[in-house]
Amino acid sequence: MDDFIGGNNYENKEEQAKTKKIMVIIGVILVLLLVACISLVGVIYYIQSTELKINLDGVANTKLKDVLIFEGEKIYVPIRAFASYVGYQSSNGGYKQYTEDTTKCYVESANEVATFSLDSNKIYKIVLENGSNDTEYYEIAEPIKIINNQLCTTIEGAELAFNIAMSYNNQTNTVTIYTLPYLVNYYTARFQNAGILDRDASFSNQKALLYNMIVVKNADGNYGVNSLNGNEILGTKYAKIKFIESTQEFIVTTLENKMGIMLHNATTKISPDYDDIKQIDKDSGLYLVKNNNKYGVINSNQSIVVYLEYDQIGINNSKYSADIDNQYLLYNKCIPVRQNNKWCLFDKTGRKLTELIYDNLGCDVGGRVSGSQNANSILLIPQYEGIVVKSGDLYGLIDSDGKVLIQNVLTSFYSITSSGETTYYMTTDTQQFNVIEYIKQYVKNNENTNENEPNNNEIVNEENSNSVQNNESNEQLENSEQVNSNQTITENSEQVDNNQNIMENTQQVNSSTNIEEANSNNQIN
Repeated sequence: MDDFIGGNNYENKEEQAKTKKIMVIIGVILVLLLVACISLVGVIYYIQSTELKINLDGVANTKLKDVLIFEGEKIYVPIRAFASYVGYQSSNGGYKQYTEDTTKCYVESANEVATFSLDSNKIYKIVLENGSNDTEYYEIAEPIKIINNQLCTTIEGAELAFNIAMSYNNQTNTVTIYTLPYLVNYYTARFQNAGILDRDASFSNQKALLYNMIVVKNADGNYGVNSLNGNEILGTKYAKIKFIESTQEFIVTTLENKMGIMLHNATTKISPDYDDIKQIDKDSGLYLVKNNNKYGVINSNQSIVVYLEYDQIGINNSKYSADIDNQYLLYNKCIPVRQNNKWCLFDKTGRKLTELIYDNLGCDVGGRVSGSQNANSILLIPQYEGIVVKSGDLYGLIDSDGKVLIQNVLTSFYSITSSGETTYYMTTDTQQFNVIEYIKQYVKNNENTNENEPNNNEIVNEENSNSVQNNESNEQLENSEQVNSNQTITENSEQVDNNQNIMENTQQVNSSTNIEEANSNNQIN
């Protein structure tokens, strides 16, 4: 019996040992499974934390992951591919330039157009508000570049062009984007006294949100400016306020209906003494001002640049917008002004470049010249900083310094764009000529001839040098006789009947500029 009982105890101990061992194994397995689960969760968390996340107006947007381009830790934004995600349309070429130039593009909303050019660090924006078409430009740190056959800009450029707030957190690998409409709705709800939805200058004032400011108004309908944290910048005592994005200034209108400029730090820049005021050049600090229906230009020191005595300053760029960046400052040099139906030019310091002698600036061809359906009206010829001028019914060309390039003896100037290239032409009653070739062969050739004439103040020691110079002078005289017709333009501009002989002689120098070949090359007929 004892042996039986002892044997039974032995078996029980053995089973208990086996059970304990199994429990240990199960415990180890459970621990391993727990560690594996924790590791898996960690891996998933790591993957999620390192995976690119894009939030657009507070909502995750996975499609934009395939749009944005990363180079190291820097993000590039493909301009055209990105546009539709933030409410913009896009096209190749320049705004109102009907070409498919892939080195340029523009994006457009109902309120504004932004244009880009390859290798340029300037973005031009045209505000379409109230039909103003005012142009502002912005400089960004890195120029526009091509990546994967797309024009791309940085976050800085995207914020300016698309009126968005955009940021990248490299620790969480998260891109956050807020569009202007989203910000307007958000801050209108937050600020009960917000004045950014009012009709006057609403879009311009909405953009102040992107710079941490908001236009507000009181119960009497007067306007002021607060910071987004609620601090007052400008008191609510103005009849109107308009935000100027390029300088972060405010054009204010007093209750007496006078206008001036206030800075974003509440400093008065230009006293409110004018019926109207508009910035026309950020770099030089120039402002167009108006009093009693007369216009002038002042600078940021409130000094007069052009007296307030002119009927118009700046040209109407609706016909010539393809080649004009700033309608008030052509080539960033000269200010066009009109008085008593005559035009002249001033430079940025107020020096008069021409007299009031021109009846108009630019040539409006109405889309048709000599049967061409593709002729464009022009004001500027950029290669020589040329400006088309009109006297009576005839046209000529001056440069941005007011110097006459071609006298007023021509019947028209126009341009034709083909395959992304623009060619400029001028015509008499019977002939057509390539403007650039003509200036190159005659105008600039004559200038070089004059520059190369012997200088009495120079001493030439070598007889061979004198001989060479004499030979060159003789050749220049012979060339001068060959282009005598061009001198005739200068000396006898009133004798318009000589135009045909003048232009016919040019065919001997450059046959490519005659009517037949120009028509063939550009499909004029």
